[in-house]
Amino acid sequence: MKLSKYTPVLVGFLLATTGLLAHAALPEPIDPREVANMTFEQRVEQGHVIREEMKKATPQERKAFREKMHMKMQALSPDERKALHEKMRAEWHGLTPDQKEQLKKERKAMMEILTPQERKEIREERRKAMEKLSPEERKKWHDEMHKSSKGD
Repeated sequence: MKLSKYTPVLVGFLLATTGLLAHAALPEPIDPREVANMTFEQRVEQGHVIREEMKKATPQERKAFREKMHMKMQALSPDERKALHEKMRAEWHGLTPDQKEQLKKERKAMMEILTPQERKEIREERRKAMEKLSPEERKKWHDEMHKSSKGD
């Protein structure tokens, strides 16, 4: 079999394509309703899976993932979002202090994966979201997020 002068180019292209395909993209975000129906253990396990994939992803892939998650939440009706929020809040209050601490560590570990620029973008997104809340909602949210661990 005679090899053409383009064989090295084709081999390089195939290797590059295979390398891109092997770099697994982040999975599709789970529907918020499904997440709300998961047990604590299932949510923690799902968080581990997502965090491992986030470590491998590029900043652009992580941003696209966050945008998809946001879109899935926005696709819910306001009543559905409120019901999910209330359900998750009630479950949070039902967790043991150790479970709450575990979730806090998980969130911190997820943030440590991000670049400083990504963390800055997320802070800005949160700031803009807070601006949309009424002063009463903002105060309620702030008070709840800044409760002492002993008061949980």
